Parts: sequence; C-alpha cells; structure tokens
Amino acid sequence: MEIRRFFVSQSDISDGVVVLCGDEFAHMTRVLRYKVGYKAIICANDGVERLCTVESIGRDSATLRVDKSETVDRKNVELTLYAGLLKNNKLDFAIQKAVELGVDRIVPFLSANCAETKFCRDRSSKIALEAAKQCGSAYLSEVGELISFDGMIDRFKDYDDVVFAYEGERKNRISDFRPTGKRIAIVIGPEGGFGAEEAEIIKSNGAKCVSLGRRILRAETASVVACALLLNGLGELDCE
Repeated sequence: MEIRRFFVSQSDISDGVVVLCGDEFAHMTRVLRYKVGYKAIICANDGVERLCTVESIGRDSATLRVDKSETVDRKNVELTLYAGLLKNNKLDFAIQKAVELGVDRIVPFLSANCAETKFCRDRSSKIALEAAKQCGSAYLSEVGELISFDGMIDRFKDYDDVVFAYEGERKNRISDFRPTGKRIAIVIGPEGGFGAEEAEIIKSNGAKCVSLGRRILRAETASVVACALLLNGLGELDCE
C-alpha cells in the first residue's frame, strides 16, 4: 500500500507520538480506510518528514508512533504571493502551482481591474493541501482571506522586501532582484493588470518594480513564472 502524507500542527506531536484529528483524520479513516499497523508520513510545517505507524484509531482521532524522522527541506526565505482575484477559477491554478514551487502563503486581493469578487478560502485551502501532498512537500502553504488593495498595501511593512511584477517595467528584471532580508512578498495583478494610479501607490510604498520579460503573460501564468524565477534566484529550488 502506498504510504500517504498527512499534515498536523506541531502541538499534535509529543514524545514521539502523533495525534491526528479533524479533516486529516477523516481523510485517513473514511477515504483511505487506514487501519492499525498502516504506515503514514506526518509533516508539521517544519521541513521534517516523520515515518509513522498507526497504533490506534478512535472515533475522532488516531494515534501514531514516530518510527523515523528526517529533515528533507530547509527554507532560507519566507515568500508570500499576493495575487489579484481571478475569474473562472483561474486562481486555483495559481495556488496549486505556487504550493508546488514552495510559496509559503498565498493571499488574494481585490483591485480596480478584478473581474471577480467572490472567493472561498476553505475551497482554496483544500486545493493547497492536495497540492502539498501531491508534490511531496514537508510544508503546508497557507491561503489567506481575500483582502482589499489598501489592505495589501498596509501589509507591506511586514516584509523585508516587496517585489512588484509590473508589465510597464522595462528595465529591472526579476532575475536581478537581491533580497535585503528573509521575509519577501511578491505582487501579481488580476487579468486587467494595475492602473497607473495603483502602480504608483505600490511603488511609492516601497515595492521594487520588476519585469517578467518582453511578453505580457496571463495573470495566472505570471504568478507561476514570477514565483519560480524568484525562488530559483534565491536558491530555494536547489536539490540541497
């Protein structure tokens, strides 16, 4: 049987014992039909994989014994993607691929050119969870609540660097970006991009404006390309 991956909080692990509950417990027992003695990989957002054996299954939780722990992924930076809300579930694609690349947090926002206004965080969080399991990540990326354009600007102060991928930029390439710290945010607009006034607000609040190249990319493509180029430049896509 394939050994499946499950995510818990670090508080769910103590003295070599893991308590699995909630949605992950339901998935283990009701969907995958796990039984006592089955093996599982448990991750707690710390870069460590824990090979475990199911010791008991109760009504609301399962107890697993940690047989072996191995650090498989170390992060030197923390990357947040601020993505303009997209129509026709295109944001699903951006979230899925961002998780596969190793983005820590995805936060959707509304701006003047957004064609969509509705967002379901629970649904998007499930997409992020499945993407983390599919790609074998030891980290679970967080999907934030939908925020306003002004709300996004207010959060810039929480980061060491904010990178703004803008189609109007012709000089500074994203590959030339050099971070000043470990907390980094990247901003990608919606289908219609940003208006000139919005772009000036973003830049005047300290964001570093960069280009993704000579071609105008779809918003969901831009999110993937920007995160991939940025993480690669930071060494976060290296094998070691």
